[in-house]
Order: sequence, then structure tokens, then C-alpha cells
Amino acid sequence: MPWRRQMADVPFEGIYRRQIDLDAPDAQTVVGWLEDESHHFGLTLVHDGAHIREVRMASPRYPWTTCADAGQPLQALVGKPLVARASQVGTLVDMRLQCTHLFDLASLMVAHAHAGRGRRRYHGTIEPLAAVRPDAPDGWLRATLQRDGGIVLQWDLHDDRIMAPDAHAGRTIYRGFREWTESLDPEEAEQALVLRRVAFVSNGRRITIEHLGSAAELGQAAVCHSFQPAQREHAIPIANSRRRYDTNPWDMLAQVRRQP
Repeated sequence: MPWRRQMADVPFEGIYRRQIDLDAPDAQTVVGWLEDESHHFGLTLVHDGAHIREVRMASPRYPWTTCADAGQPLQALVGKPLVARASQVGTLVDMRLQCTHLFDLASLMVAHAHAGRGRRRYHGTIEPLAAVRPDAPDGWLRATLQRDGGIVLQWDLHDDRIMAPDAHAGRTIYRGFREWTESLDPEEAEQALVLRRVAFVSNGRRITIEHLGSAAELGQAAVCHSFQPAQREHAIPIANSRRRYDTNPWDMLAQVRRQP
């Protein structure tokens, strides 16, 4: 894939962060926020305890002009049932038509509503393993996921493959990953899916889009809203849309209390 070739020789530096906040202010509502370097989205999901009744979107920051309309295909969730696993939401709507990041957030919110949870916050990081282990092999990365302030999952990665811990060593975070997570209990599976996405989207740090005329020039497959044939020619990169939170994670999701 062209975008993967663009980042192949770019070293990863610093600490990439992705934060997700899920909150149920009442028994029929879940409010979710997601922020990383290139994205800041919010959703409000209203349900009746069994089915989704309303989905509202907020989009404070995004990389392509077409991302602002990504809440429209997400309306396909209205009327669909709540499900126990975030991965099951992909059976309810065509995820390729969705904004990847809104879909991730919505999937977690649906599972959050089904479980009847109150508040949950994920904070994922990717950094060079050498930053935390001086004897680390060259090019290895450390992926860490915190949930509500405590570490719940950690991987050492090399070339998209989990190298440690031993229980997961050898698994790729791409092919066959979902089949593996479906064998885990819902909580473990959710954590693995969240950390996998952190690792995947961290690659965006290695790619520049500001010089492109449209998303069509990136050569990405039609796997999300802005890269669909109907949108890609009109998806223009937004200047100065990136934020880095390497050393200031407390600035992420500073206004999560308001609903989209």
C-alpha cells in the first residue's frame, strides 16, 4: 500500500498518545470522546436499554475536510441493538463507509451501554522501546494501555508483530487479530482492540498530508469515509490540524463534560 511505503523508513520518535473517555450520565445516554494527534471527535449515543435511538456527533478537530460529514453514515446505527462486544458493531453497519475513529468510538460506546457501566477512560501510548529499556533491539516499540489510570495491557512491537509478552509473542496486529480477540473474554478483547488501534493510528505520525491536493493522492484503499470514491477527491487536508501530546497528556480531552 502506498501510504505504508511512505512511512517505511521514517523512525518513530517521542510518545504517541490516544485517549478515549466514555461516560453514562444517565441510564439512557453514553457520551464518548476521542483525541489523538490528528483527531478529536465526540459522540452522544441515546438508547432505550435495548436499541440505539439517536447518535449525535461533534468534531472539534480532524485531518480532512470531509471528516466533518462522517456522522452521517454513522446514523445507520440508529435502530440497531446494543451488543456486548465492541467488535460486534461491525456486524450492524458497514465499517468501511464509516470514519475509522468515529466507528471505534461508537463501538466502545455501544458495548459500554450494553454493560451498563458508568465511567471509563482509556489512554494508550506508543514509544520507542529504547526509551524505557536501553538494551532494546533497534526499531522495537512499546505499546501501553491504561484504563482508568492503571496499566491493563502492554506489548513490545516490531514490524507490526507482538514480540512480548511471551503469551502473545508472534501475533501480528493485522491478519488474524480479530479471530484471536474473539476467543478472549469481552474485557480482554476490548483492551486488545483499543491498543491495536493505538498502534495502527500512531503510524500517522510518519506521514505528511499537508502537501497533498486531496486524499485521492495518498493511494489509500476505500476503507473509511474520507477515502470512499465519493469523498476522496473532495477530501482536502486541513492545515495545522495536528497536535502533539508527548509531554502534556493532561491537555487531551480537556472539555469532555459537554455533550456533542
